Amino acid sequence: MQRWLRRITPDRAWVQRHWILKPFTAIVDRAQCWNFHRSSVTRAFALGLFIAFIPAPVHLILCAILGVWLRLNLPVLFATVFVSNPFTWVPQAAGSVWVGAKLMGKDFMPLMQQMRQHDMSYVVHHLAAPLFLGALVLGTLTAAVGYVIAQCLWRARVVFHLRRRRARSEARRRALLQNPVD
Repeated sequence: MQRWLRRITPDRAWVQRHWILKPFTAIVDRAQCWNFHRSSVTRAFALGLFIAFIPAPVHLILCAILGVWLRLNLPVLFATVFVSNPFTWVPQAAGSVWVGAKLMGKDFMPLMQQMRQHDMSYVVHHLAAPLFLGALVLGTLTAAVGYVIAQCLWRARVVFHLRRRRARSEARRRALLQNPVD
């Protein structure tokens, strides 16, 4: 798993070579932020999913700060945050508002019908609380499920490679027993 992740992500030298990223090299040049260990990758994946649900345009800044502070794998963290993109943001925000409204005991349909009749400040005022509460809940649930899935996938890949290695060594051992070298 580590080899595959290393192959598809940029390395520290790549970050240092690009002129636009040079101001940030001192921050992201820590070796812990580029390690592909199970704990740093799976925690980065979970945190990236949580940050993706935050309804504010601070995803990348928050990723950089928390990734360096918590010593998480930055390439995985940044890649995971892009789950929230222009194609997924509308369903993500609508789901967050719906979940937040349900948790607050508000009916979602009259809330949406009132949006058509009032100005934008009314809409922002009445949708902000359900949006943030729903985003917090969905982000937490998604991060927890993502962490478990990442752990399971990592372990499954390790077990697969271990079994394959054992099968190869067993086949070599049997071949040596059948055809001994004189």
